[in-house]
Amino acid sequence: MADDEEKAESGKGGIKKIVLVAISLMILIGCGVAYYFLVLNGSSSVAEGDQIVEESMEPESSETLYLQLTDSFTIQLRDSDRMMQLKLALRTPYGQSMIDEMSAHEIGIRAALLERLASVESATASSESFRSLIEPNLRDAANAILEEQDLYPGIDLVLFTEFLMQ
Repeated sequence: MADDEEKAESGKGGIKKIVLVAISLMILIGCGVAYYFLVLNGSSSVAEGDQIVEESMEPESSETLYLQLTDSFTIQLRDSDRMMQLKLALRTPYGQSMIDEMSAHEIGIRAALLERLASVESATASSESFRSLIEPNLRDAANAILEEQDLYPGIDLVLFTEFLMQ
């Protein structure tokens, strides 16, 4: 009978240990999740190496302005001997300060736009909806250059100001 009581008590002790370990693990996991959401995810800065880089804040909307890119783009369509020549303008609702930033990085923006345009196929360029289909892709490419420079991606529209296919 004493053996039965010892076995019952040791079984209860084993269960108590398992419950305590499970509760401790849940508390640790809960603390880790809370730390992530409150400290790491809620922070307005991102650590890069030893430096802290502030995230670019959205500037205040002011007047809508346009930046006409200086030179035209001439692209050979990917699957044919046809050529496409076009001029582009970039629109921003964030005023002159954003135009100044876009102008300062025009070479990088042009390179990114050219890279996206180089993948255009003849059938795609010939379609009526070509400009509206490719515009978001071009806008994302231009904004990516601004983001690489830790600037706000303030280009909201890429406009075709000239378009010629031969």
